[in-house]
Parts: sequence; C-alpha cells; structure tokens
Amino acid sequence: MRARLLLAACGIAGAFAFGSGAFAATVVISDNFGSTGAEGNWPGDGTFTSIPPPGNVSGEPSVDLVGPGFYDNLAYSGNSVDLDGSTGTGNIPAGELQSVTSLSTGDYTVKFLLAGNMRNSPDQTVAVSIGGETIDVTPTSNAQGYTPYELIFTNVSGPVEFTDLGPSNQQGDLLDNVSVTTGVPEPASWAMLLMGMAAVGAGLRLRREPTRAIARS
Repeated sequence: MRARLLLAACGIAGAFAFGSGAFAATVVISDNFGSTGAEGNWPGDGTFTSIPPPGNVSGEPSVDLVGPGFYDNLAYSGNSVDLDGSTGTGNIPAGELQSVTSLSTGDYTVKFLLAGNMRNSPDQTVAVSIGGETIDVTPTSNAQGYTPYELIFTNVSGPVEFTDLGPSNQQGDLLDNVSVTTGVPEPASWAMLLMGMAAVGAGLRLRREPTRAIARS
C-alpha cells in the first residue's frame, strides 16, 4: 500500500494551516458540512453523499448530521457527521460518506477532524479511501475532542470515502472539516511543520470546551 499516514496527532492542529507555502497545492474537495440543517439519516450535500447500503434500514442514508437542533453537543463547530447514523444495530459496516467528485489519477493530501464516539461506546475504526487505497484510523472514544489528521495518497483515482467499519450502534465516529488537495508535502517541509505546530495544537485544545457524554434515545 502506497498510501501513508503523514500526521495523526492531537498536538498538531496546525497541520490544517499547512499548504499555503510549503508546497504547491490545489483544493479539490472541501466541506465543513454547514450548508444544510442537522438531521438523522442525512442524505448529504453537494460535496458528499451518504451511501445507503451500510446500515441499510429500508435504503435510508447511513450517516447522521449532528449540529444545532440535533445532538448539537456532539458537533465540533456548527455541524459534524456521525458516521454511524440512525440505521439500527449490528450492521457491518455502519455508515459511509462518499464524495460526489471522483478524482483523476494523481497524488492527494486528505485533511480532516475526527473524534471517537462520545457516548461510552467502544472504539470504532474509520476506513479512509481513494479508489483502491485505504488507510484505517481508530480515534479513541470519549476523548472529549477532535483530532486533526492528514493522510497522503499517491497515484490514486476515484471518490474519497469515509466508512465507519462498525458494527453499528448509532454511536459512531464524528467527522468534520474535510479538505482534499492535490500533491503531497516535500520531505524537507515535514520537519518544518512538526517543529512549529505543537504549540498551536495545545492552544486549540485549551480553547475547546469539553463535550458531555449522552445516550441517544
């Protein structure tokens, strides 16, 4: 597998600022999931679509959109996607979100915020894929905060997919602020990024309010 995990550390929140000068990049997909209202069995927006087969309750979309008016205390800032939606229990995988855009063959950097479920459920793994390349990410449940991730995919094509591997229990991992850019950082830039961003991440964690654990009725 040529896909590589570049960064997955809570202390490196500054990774989301990376790209303006370190390497030439073009944003091809970007979504903070704020263009629609929060709801269960969310069908998606113009950037991502909720795929019905995972979870599969009468063909309903397999993810929820949490935010103001619908489990807003689970959302990061505005809306976030609960990747294990209101689609029953025991389904494998639990839910899937797929980009409307299918990327042409090339190298891509995928950045996003991800949190484990915040309702005392076991850790769940999210498979992040472009075409046939997949990187598994398993955030810690009840960590009371979102972790920034930056994944590198090389020589891939196809839609970008986030799949909660389940089994479903309607308490899935939480996704926000997805950005996909062309190209990958040069090796010389990685050290520069790592040196300066730990303090930024610490500051963001201090400003983040803790999220209360609840049980969905």
